[in-house]
Amino acid sequence: MPAADKIYLRSRVDNNTIITLEIEDKIQWHPAFCSAMELELREYKKYLRYEREHNLGKMPLKIDFLVIRKNPGVTIKNDIGDFFLGNNIFEYKSPGDDLNTGTFYKALSYACLYKSETGSVSDILNTDITVSLVREQKPVILLEQLAEKYEVIKKADGIYRISGLLFPIQILATGELDPKTHVWVTSLTRTIDRIRTQRLLNSCSELEDDEYRRNADSVVNVTSEANIELFKRMIQEGDQMCEELKEMLAPEIMEFKIRLADKDARLADKDAKLADNAVKLADKDAEIAKLKKMLTDAGIKI
Repeated sequence: MPAADKIYLRSRVDNNTIITLEIEDKIQWHPAFCSAMELELREYKKYLRYEREHNLGKMPLKIDFLVIRKNPGVTIKNDIGDFFLGNNIFEYKSPGDDLNTGTFYKALSYACLYKSETGSVSDILNTDITVSLVREQKPVILLEQLAEKYEVIKKADGIYRISGLLFPIQILATGELDPKTHVWVTSLTRTIDRIRTQRLLNSCSELEDDEYRRNADSVVNVTSEANIELFKRMIQEGDQMCEELKEMLAPEIMEFKIRLADKDARLADKDAKLADNAVKLADKDAEIAKLKKMLTDAGIKI
């Protein structure tokens, strides 16, 4: 299981001091990404085999997601997978994480280690391996650095292919991918809107295979957790959702309702306390006015 991602909050105390707070992001982005990719490639399920967190030898290194093409003769027409070879390594960065030269070379090292385990070391040219680096935001600096030495081609919106290295490599900027074509992987974001959310939910309702539905559940759970305010508003406003989706989101709906009920109870309790305080203040004001009148009647100036 990948380590929890980090969120950094910066707070200025005065003109000269800035405090940086580091907290863990508990959202499990990586498993949801694996589920999203299986859904993206579901038309080719019988030709592909997936491995999540593939271990590299005895070292504590793991490939995020490995796609193995079982039949070399099958052409993958999906624009993410149309350059697949026999073994296809994915390195995924959660929203907000950096994708830089360090990540790039780490993914290349994974490919080299994987090659050393699975093929003839002497047959170095026949790699049969591709590498995909995935991040929501386009890694502008990294692409500029790569373009200085290698050929970088924009194959489609959000898909950048790099040639000239030992392995075919692509960089996927999911925030630029077509959200209609790639519903699943583009939903792994903190900034999904109502239209895209409804499209995601509709796509879930169209799935019949149990394995697909489990993967969809993983994606929806992470998306709802990362965009909790939007999902709460949709639930509160009673947006029409199919019964299958209501069942899928049942735990989240109950949690939202409990949270809202607790919040309403706290607000009601607070209002009651304020009302009680107002009554007490009114009684005190009346008592003070009565004492002032008594002092005035007794000829005492106040």
